[in-house]
Amino acid sequence: MAWVFALLLLFAPSVSAEHAAPRLMSDSPEYCAELLGRFAALGPQVSSQSRALAEEGRKLCLEGQSRSGIAKLRRALKEAQREE
Repeated sequence: MAWVFALLLLFAPSVSAEHAAPRLMSDSPEYCAELLGRFAALGPQVSSQSRALAEEGRKLCLEGQSRSGIAKLRRALKEAQREE
């Protein structure tokens, strides 16, 4: 009976890991550049508020504060897409 319990413990982590959906988050400078590219592709019709958010995000990324910069860039993209 103890061997059954041991087998359950052995396989339990792998089973639960298979069912959990991985959440990928990137806080790299490359992701900053990707978001800036997406924002630039939206064109000149983007509001000044969205542009200001994107500019803040760009500055934060350049200062090495990737997470904060990415958050600003993502907010700018959401806002710009809402305007369309």
